[in-house]
Amino acid sequence: MKAPILLTLASMLVTVSLSPAQTPAPAEQAKTPDYIQFVEDDQGGRLQTAIGHFASADGTTVDLIGAVHVADKTYYAELNNRFKNYDVVLYELVGKAIGTEVKNPAGAKAEAKEKKDKLKWLGVLQGLMRDKLKLDFQLECIDYHAANFVHADMDVKEFFTTQEEKGESFLALWWKAYVAMEELQSDPELARMQPGLIKIIELLIRGDSASELKMIVGQEFDAIEKLVEGIEAEGGTVIIGERNRVALGVMDREIKAGKKKLGIFYGAAHFVDMEKRLMERGFRKTGTTWITAWDMPAPKKEPAAAEKK
Repeated sequence: MKAPILLTLASMLVTVSLSPAQTPAPAEQAKTPDYIQFVEDDQGGRLQTAIGHFASADGTTVDLIGAVHVADKTYYAELNNRFKNYDVVLYELVGKAIGTEVKNPAGAKAEAKEKKDKLKWLGVLQGLMRDKLKLDFQLECIDYHAANFVHADMDVKEFFTTQEEKGESFLALWWKAYVAMEELQSDPELARMQPGLIKIIELLIRGDSASELKMIVGQEFDAIEKLVEGIEAEGGTVIIGERNRVALGVMDREIKAGKKKLGIFYGAAHFVDMEKRLMERGFRKTGTTWITAWDMPAPKKEPAAAEKK
C-alpha cells in the first residue's frame, strides 16, 4: 500500500497558513462536508473550493470560505472582491495579526525566530509547490489590511504550547495521515490515483511538469476532507480542531458585538470540523457556492494533416 505522500503534501496547502467561475449547489445531505473538489471534463481540469452558507434563527449569517494557499491570481482577486461584502472576515494565520507586528518589536522578533525555527519546513514546502505548480501565494495576493479583517487564529506560543500538551508532532500527524489513508485505500478509484514516489520526484525535478503535476495534485484534493476526518479522530489535533475552536471563539465575540454578516476565511480542510461546530451552535446550512482556484484548460489539439491542407 502506498504511503499518503502527495495527498499529505496537498493537505498542507489547505490547512496551515503562516504569517506572511462559480456554481451554486443545493444544501448537502448528511455526509462528510465537501469544501474542495476536482472537476475534469472536455474543457480540462478545475480545482474548486467552496463557500458554505449558514444562517441562524436570529438572521445572523456565516460563510465558511475555503482557501487553497497557492492558487491562480484570479482566484484571490475574486475572493478580495467578495470579502468587501461582509461586516467582518475572520482569517487564519498562525502568528500575530497582520499589521500589529510593529507594536511590539521585541516580541515580534522572538515570535518570528520561533516560527522560522519550527515551521521553516512548511514554508519551504508551500514555496516549492507554488513554484513547481506555477501558481501564486495567498499571503501575497489577499488584502489582509482590509478594514473588516480580524485575526482569528493562535499565536505562535499558543500553537506550540498546545501541541506540546497534546504530544502532537509532525511525525505523529504524518502517522495519523498514514493510518487514515490506509482506510481510504479501500476506495479503488482513490487507490488508482495515488502516484508512486518515483513519479512524484520525476514531476518535481522536471522543469516543464507544472500542468501534469497540477492535474495529479488536483485529483488528490478530492479526498482531503475524508483524510482530515480520519486525522481528527480520537481527540482531534491542534493544527485543525484546536485552531477551529479559537476561530469560532472570535466569531462568538464578533456576533455578540453586533456583527450580522460574517465570513470565516480558512484553509478548506478546516471546514469538516468547523461545519459541525457551527451546527452545534444552532446554525443551518443554506447552500454552497463553488469557486475555481486552479484552472487547467485542456491542451489544444493539433489539427489533423488533412485539415492543414
